[in-house]
Amino acid sequence: MSDSAPPHPERWLYLGSLAALAGFAVFAFGWVFAVCAGGLIGGGLLVVSAVRRGASALREGRTRRARLSFAVATAPVAFLGLLVSWSVGAFSGALDVGEACVTQQQHYDSAYRAQHAAEMNQPFPLRNACNADYDLVPGWVNPAVVLFAALLVASLSVLAAGFVRLLLNRRSHAIS
Repeated sequence: MSDSAPPHPERWLYLGSLAALAGFAVFAFGWVFAVCAGGLIGGGLLVVSAVRRGASALREGRTRRARLSFAVATAPVAFLGLLVSWSVGAFSGALDVGEACVTQQQHYDSAYRAQHAAEMNQPFPLRNACNADYDLVPGWVNPAVVLFAALLVASLSVLAAGFVRLLLNRRSHAIS
């Protein structure tokens, strides 16, 4: 008898449905969408795995390992959130800002945009105004960019500190 755990049929059903979904995505939407969706699903599974490892390490009292696992889980989520929120703001006016303003039932003031052109072309804070009263960039975008950037910096700094500690521990063990 082997000591391995019995097979879980629900796991195989889940993996089979993911494979069927990936096949459908390739057939229906093309390979670019399938690669992007596969990356997001794979990244999501890695995040869930890191959170589980961190939770089990926390239950066992290993706080350093738990911090590293939570940082590993937070970094890709923060990066993706930063990328998505910044992209929503940066491309809020599409290619034709005047048409986007009309679509939002707002007056397009070209004189106002010319006067404030430097504000509209900077990477942060994101702004794409139709006139003095209406901005095409949703109100949640700039706070979300700040939040996700702070989360990314915090998680990367925890990972860097853990990496430095690992190198110092290996060096001290090699010396002794």
